[in-house]
Amino acid sequence: MANTNIPGMALSELLSGFAVEDSVPSIRISDIASNSANVTANSAFIALPGIKSNGIDYAIDAVKAGAVAVIYDAADEYSLQRIPLLRKQVETYWIGVDNLDRANGHIVSRFFGDPGQAMTIIGITGTDGKSSVTHLVTQALTRIGKCCASIGTLGYGIGNKLTPDSLTTPDAVSLQARLHQFRQQRCEYVVMEVSSHALEQYRVNGCDFDIAVLTNLGRDHLDYHGDLDSYAAAKARLFHDFELSGRVVNIDDSFGQRLSGSVEKESLLRYSVASEAGCEAEVKLVASELTAGGLNIRASTPLGEVTAVTALLGHFNVENTLACIATLVALGLDHNQIELAVKDLKPIPGRMEKFSGKPGSASAVVDFAHTEQALRACLAACRQHTNGLLWCVFGCGGDRDQGKRAGMGRAVEELADRVIVTDDNPRNESPQKIASEIIAGMKRPGQACIVHNRQAAIEYALSQAAPEDLVVIAGKGHEQEQIVGNERRPFCDRHVVSRILQVDHD
Repeated sequence: MANTNIPGMALSELLSGFAVEDSVPSIRISDIASNSANVTANSAFIALPGIKSNGIDYAIDAVKAGAVAVIYDAADEYSLQRIPLLRKQVETYWIGVDNLDRANGHIVSRFFGDPGQAMTIIGITGTDGKSSVTHLVTQALTRIGKCCASIGTLGYGIGNKLTPDSLTTPDAVSLQARLHQFRQQRCEYVVMEVSSHALEQYRVNGCDFDIAVLTNLGRDHLDYHGDLDSYAAAKARLFHDFELSGRVVNIDDSFGQRLSGSVEKESLLRYSVASEAGCEAEVKLVASELTAGGLNIRASTPLGEVTAVTALLGHFNVENTLACIATLVALGLDHNQIELAVKDLKPIPGRMEKFSGKPGSASAVVDFAHTEQALRACLAACRQHTNGLLWCVFGCGGDRDQGKRAGMGRAVEELADRVIVTDDNPRNESPQKIASEIIAGMKRPGQACIVHNRQAAIEYALSQAAPEDLVVIAGKGHEQEQIVGNERRPFCDRHVVSRILQVDHD
């Protein structure tokens, strides 16, 4: 990617302490890239060994695009075998680095002037709640006049002005470039969702995290990690591999309990909604009150009691709000600042977002829930706001963890009155196969309605639901497209619901 306002640096300076050879040339590098499509003149190309392909195979493209140096993994046998032939085809500097995947983030951070050191960086990880907690903390800090940026599923940017992105946590070059931009814009804080993939692949190495937050751990991404223990180990890296001043952990979660026992007590700040599990928590729920507009939440903290007035729905948003409050405590804010920060907290688009139409029509809630745990929490919360029947329109993504599909079907059958199975992002899997694996978890599969066209499924539910019913549309939330095969088609649940119910949305 082309980077503006980067002074560049000598290649020898960039790779000092990383290169396996001492004789690194002092040529000046004006850009850095790990994707050959983003290479510009006088840049360094980082040829990372990947899961599906190896960056060294794109070295010729990178050099033709202007790369004056190729940085490769000195221990990667494939790269070592390829380089002698590549040397004969293009002329450039070839520089080996041991454990390039781990060193990559630190090298890139150095190129951008170590931007993370100039800001307070909060990393939030967990199966569910990452986006919501990121949004709440960003919203809270912005409310008290702090310049706060965020990076995550919803995109990246300052405050609520976000640019969409395809990854929850971007690659190291994109990540450090954004941190550099935030520093130029005089940001004080950056709140970042940290995915298990990013931790496993060392994408966030080079980020100077100050605070780490764990929301929970459930079943997800096992298609990538293989088993729950490996998934948990990836999440734990955020708490063990960085020099943190604070570790905020949900001890209502069993993994959170184990994690809290393995970190420094001086930096640990535990939060809890459940009184029994959380008797040792530093931040815990005192009371939560359902209101017409959402939830009012009172929490005890080491600084005294804090009251959050919110437009949030659902018990899990009590947990998310406590995570937000605990993070603000960990940041060292005083009681008055925290009280002001958590007044009038609002949900993010597509996260338990309620739509009420004209009189005589049903209401709808659009949510991103795409795991069994999240679906159960979403439906249980919506039940509290339903006078009539509770409907659920949902599906499962293709080319993703197939083992969770039956559990999601079982959860919806147990908690909703009317079930409509539809397509999520089928990708390259058969929608019929995905649906059959979902209903395999149901005791009464014949009572579920299958409508593969997602727009038609939403239209059907809202046309059949009575005025006092509530229709939950789960799985895609804020997303603006549907992935079918290799095609990304414009599609948004929120737009469809708004059109049918004739209401405005942001």
